[in-house]
Amino acid sequence: MKIAIVGLGGTGSAALRHLARSGHQVVGYEQFHIGHTHGSSHGESRLIRYMYRDPFYMQLVADAYRLWDELEKDAQEQLFVRCGGLYFGHKDNPNIAATERSLIDAQLPYDRFNAEEIKLKYPAFKLQPDEIALYQQDSGFLRATRCVQANIRLAKAHGAVVHEQTPVKEIVSSSENGKILVRCSSDNTIDEEFDRVIVTAGPWMTRIFKDLNLPLKLTRQQIVYLNINDHEEYFQADGTFPVWADSETNYYGFPSDGQIDGIKLASDNLGEAITDVDAHRRPVDDVYIDQIRQYAEKRFPNLGKTVTHSQTCIYTNTPNADFIVDHVPNQPNVFLVSGCSGHGFKFTILLGKIIAMMAIGDEKYERDLSRFQIASFKSFIESVDTNLLNKRY
Repeated sequence: MKIAIVGLGGTGSAALRHLARSGHQVVGYEQFHIGHTHGSSHGESRLIRYMYRDPFYMQLVADAYRLWDELEKDAQEQLFVRCGGLYFGHKDNPNIAATERSLIDAQLPYDRFNAEEIKLKYPAFKLQPDEIALYQQDSGFLRATRCVQANIRLAKAHGAVVHEQTPVKEIVSSSENGKILVRCSSDNTIDEEFDRVIVTAGPWMTRIFKDLNLPLKLTRQQIVYLNINDHEEYFQADGTFPVWADSETNYYGFPSDGQIDGIKLASDNLGEAITDVDAHRRPVDDVYIDQIRQYAEKRFPNLGKTVTHSQTCIYTNTPNADFIVDHVPNQPNVFLVSGCSGHGFKFTILLGKIIAMMAIGDEKYERDLSRFQIASFKSFIESVDTNLLNKRY
């Protein structure tokens, strides 16, 4: 079968690899270069962990873990750093209670620590006396850019063709032969017909599918690295400093990643809305940097105030933070994945395989994905508050 993949970030690159390895004739289209920084599938670290309050996402991430291990083995390079993970906050926080129940129901090993125990085991962290932390050993971070590049490299080794710097302008279904035309240029020099088309274009989805009215909101997100003032040994990815998320504030962060000086911190609260995805994005705001510094001063006494690196990215959000995984209405041979809502990179390896399976139709994913169908989002209206973060953790 001849299949096009439009958008080669985390999900698109995974779909490309899966289909190429399965023997299909696959062509990938990327409007920028592989591993670019314009969307959200880039960087040295993206969280991966089981700790979701929603049991369904815990099931999905279990499937994703197996696929990341497989990719790492095939690529013969480290893509996944297992350093453990903490989820902390007030002892009565309902999100922590729900997450703990999910861990118990899934029969996953975990530990529950109070503030004094955290101080002894993870000395970089400062919890308040009325706070607790859940620790799960399988948490860690994925090297996002390297994951995308590994998928592309392996897909090419299986015969995939990749067009970089090639924006797709239109996807047109033919009523005559059932083929789908991927139109990239005004002079038709690289336009091509396919049996199936998969679109994983991130924040550019609404441009490709103008008439679908997909329930997507784009937001500008910011990350900051702060220097380590003293005790660098407290912040290493050898288990001394786990990845972490704060249930009260929605701040999260990582150990020293070995590539960029300092420690990465960010907020998962949705940033300002983006109306023009191609417009120049401002650098990280001074006000945001001050907020990160104030938080770090309270939580990590050994960090300094010097910004060693900062960056912005885009979240493509659905109203409830669920993904969209479906075929396009009235175009049964065109498929899409979107709305990863800031928590989706850990799932991209799985989403790529799922959408590839849907496109070729020769096997079916074992779990019920009806909540990810386009039709399930029809009840949402523009006034719905999209800052619904409970599904993420």
